[in-house]
Amino acid sequence: MSNDINFYVSSQYTLFGIPRCGSGIPILGVPIEDTVSFRPGTRFAPGVIRSWSQYFEFTPTEDLGIDVLNKACDLGDLTLLQGIVNVNMERIRSVVKEVINKWGRVISIGGEHTMSLGVARAVSDSQGSYGIYVHVDAHLDSREEWPVGQSLSHATFVRHIVNSVNPQLLLFLGPRVYDKEEISFVRDLDNSMLLLTRDIKLMESYELRNVIRDSLGSYPGPIHLSIDVDVLDPSIMPGVGNPEGFGLSYGELLRVIRAVLDYGGFRVKAVDLVEYSPPNDPGLMSLPAMARLILDVLNYL
Repeated sequence: MSNDINFYVSSQYTLFGIPRCGSGIPILGVPIEDTVSFRPGTRFAPGVIRSWSQYFEFTPTEDLGIDVLNKACDLGDLTLLQGIVNVNMERIRSVVKEVINKWGRVISIGGEHTMSLGVARAVSDSQGSYGIYVHVDAHLDSREEWPVGQSLSHATFVRHIVNSVNPQLLLFLGPRVYDKEEISFVRDLDNSMLLLTRDIKLMESYELRNVIRDSLGSYPGPIHLSIDVDVLDPSIMPGVGNPEGFGLSYGELLRVIRAVLDYGGFRVKAVDLVEYSPPNDPGLMSLPAMARLILDVLNYL
């Protein structure tokens, strides 16, 4: 391992009891929480998921004949400087770049969604260019400022991805709440495609897969899949910082993820799972869905 990984990464437990990283798909905890504007707590997610994962059955939703835990290894949690967002973006960028260079891809568990900017920069650095950003989220995260006067936050970072890594395509899947500024920004982009929650709910599985297949096939570069778990309905995932009603069911989210990973293949260099907030999760009812989501991503990746 390189010096940055050795210096900045550690944890007490490993996820599902999998080995520390030597070979396999690396899983990295990113407990960042610098700009949360509503219900804090996302920084606790990687540790809580790790400690409770020991008690769940390790079974993905679909039986593909794969022992998913044999595919993975645990890097531990990234040590960050709480509240210093720009420094943390550079630390995420540096470490994730090294991880991708060594293992080829990475699954990162947040932490607030701002971390995806650091991951995007790492993908661009490691691959020499940035291809497709896939944003699965209840929100567009494309404001110019939020709160007023703050240019980089969990609600603005997509603009920074656009400006700093120049994606070939931005694919927004599952948004259901936005303001006029955000929706105008997204629709004015020459290289974006938007499927709202209601669109996904109305589409047949083959229609959704065809749209995602055609979108990913239009550009040749690396793919970065970023999943904010608030895309799920709060009845399934109450433990988030910014819950919004009428979200995707778990099965609907799984259709989206499988299509992206099936058609993205080895071009998928990074998957982010963000915004789980244990302090806002009554009875930790969201944890089984979080554990299942990690297993399902491993199953399809």
